[in-house]
Amino acid sequence: SVISKPGLFPYGLRSLIECVTRATILSQPADTPKFLADYLTELVNYRGANHEADAKEVTFLNQEDWGKFMLL
Repeated sequence: SVISKPGLFPYGLRSLIECVTRATILSQPADTPKFLADYLTELVNYRGANHEADAKEVTFLNQEDWGKFMLL
């Protein structure tokens, strides 16, 4: 598969796409572009607070925190 070829995409992009897709499917937003903008803004802010962490790790940690918030 083209997606699994190493070096084809920047490091962490596949993880980001997986997490964004999962969050979008789970939340079923009425306004998908706004949801994506808000989600990615939150991710950027989360990354800023965890600037020393690995990009993939930050993506999955943010997804985990987001999932906990969604279950409330």
